[in-house]
Amino acid sequence: MAKKITIGLSVKEFREAAREVEKYKKELNQKIQEFCKVLLQYGKVTAIQYGNQSPLGKTLHFSTEISPAVSGCKAMLIGVGQTKKSAGETGAPVNTLLLVEFGSGIHHNAGAVNPMQSDLGLGVGTFPGQTHAFDPNGWYYKDDDDQWHHSYGVKATMPMYHSANEMRQHIVETAREVFGK
Repeated sequence: MAKKITIGLSVKEFREAAREVEKYKKELNQKIQEFCKVLLQYGKVTAIQYGNQSPLGKTLHFSTEISPAVSGCKAMLIGVGQTKKSAGETGAPVNTLLLVEFGSGIHHNAGAVNPMQSDLGLGVGTFPGQTHAFDPNGWYYKDDDDQWHHSYGVKATMPMYHSANEMRQHIVETAREVFGK
């Protein structure tokens, strides 16, 4: 999308060149927003796909947001889970997106570690009050209707991690497609 702007030495030619630069700037910002929109779509589809692999997938919502910024735009893939009271001894609240992203209980997550786990300090056994994460027999929890259920935890399907990888994998291809027009 390279643009060549020729500038003469008269005032009129400088003004015309300034108009061309402003037009190019506007076109470039539009292409940056289109670039972000395409990448976010890859990310959102992937997040939904991996989120739906979990029994808690129905509690998750993924959306995108793009807004103008000085550098072109600010683009976000937003994942939201439900906050539930955990059945642990402290009854501390836990977010379902974190459970799906990092897992709970060793039964489904033995050997499966989210690569961001140590950077973020999250993972199996790290939720407040989680005392049975490494219990091979699982644990019991009370649901919103006061019914007891047995659980081995939730497998980490990592929707946000996989969506970030998917977006990174499409950066060059998307840039060529959008900016090559």
